[in-house]
Amino acid sequence: MKRLLAFVVVGALCAAAAGCDLSPHAATVNGITISQSEFQGQLSVISGSTVAQCALSIEEAQSGGTLPTVQGTGQATVSTRFAAFALNGLVAQTLEEGALAKRHVQVSAADVTAARRDYLSQVEAASTQVTSPCNLTGTALVDRLPKAFVDSQVRALAAQEKLEEVVGHVDVSTGAVHAYYDTHLTEVTQLCLNFIIASDQASAQTIHDKVAAGTTFAAASQGTGVDANTPPNGAGPCVFPNDVVSQLGQATATVVQGLADGQVAPPQGISVPNQITGVNQTIWIVISVRAHQLVPFANTESGLRQELLAKGGPSFSAALGHVVRTARVELDPRYGTWSSSHGVAAPTPPKAAFVLNPSGDGPTSGSSILGAGGKPAG
Repeated sequence: MKRLLAFVVVGALCAAAAGCDLSPHAATVNGITISQSEFQGQLSVISGSTVAQCALSIEEAQSGGTLPTVQGTGQATVSTRFAAFALNGLVAQTLEEGALAKRHVQVSAADVTAARRDYLSQVEAASTQVTSPCNLTGTALVDRLPKAFVDSQVRALAAQEKLEEVVGHVDVSTGAVHAYYDTHLTEVTQLCLNFIIASDQASAQTIHDKVAAGTTFAAASQGTGVDANTPPNGAGPCVFPNDVVSQLGQATATVVQGLADGQVAPPQGISVPNQITGVNQTIWIVISVRAHQLVPFANTESGLRQELLAKGGPSFSAALGHVVRTARVELDPRYGTWSSSHGVAAPTPPKAAFVLNPSGDGPTSGSSILGAGGKPAG
């Protein structure tokens, strides 16, 4: 997957007073209002759901970041850093929607449907690739996400994908994605692997010779010279070619991808970091492809959409960069400050000498009230 968003967005934004939320502003973005009541409502959804917080943590971890502490020091509050994080995403979301509006482009129902598939697919996959703080992964995680949270994340992703599509001149219609699938069948054909990790190079050669002579991987995995990290019966997972490259290295991947079903490769030496020292060491594996498995289009559509959208990545970055640099963003000062280079920054707490309870008002433990009317905590 290309990347995951961590935007937190409100519902429909109002351009006129009629029928709109008239609560005070949390921010205005190029004249578009982000109301406090809508913003606080979204914060309430996240602060009230450990599963939603888990999903956001996973998204941030996969992109190399860390989710700010969500809970504040008072009852029904969130930390000032998390409020700034959330508002930053909302501002970015509003800027993207504004960029689409200037191009007279709307996000269609079909776009939202596609973004929903993409978002759930991305979170499901990411939860198996990084540590899940709630010990939920895959469908067990996404099936428990609050609807309101998913809806907001999907709306954000739909806007970004639509802007990527427009400025990158990329066609991600179902027909276009299916055509891409048909011409990239090798990329969507998984390699189902058998492998045994040997304790040293000599053992790897002995194991290889036994398997090549007809011994099954299941039997060979029970013999001598086998490392404890070998999968049960030597039966590894079915993985995409790109995963073979990322996990085994290009040299070994090239060998593996050239194997016919049932064929065993010569022992492969792979350099990996030692889990304790961090210093690279060579492990030896005996590996075979037990089957090639074409993955159905429906199971790969979201991933292929991301590949196509990535082709317009440079154009998208340039367009969004211009939008951010020229943006007029004003925040309620209780939520922080805005700059085009750093986005929303949490408010700086007063010096300890001027705080009645310094231990409860640090930059990472401050609070943004979730109560009625959006009044600040006392």
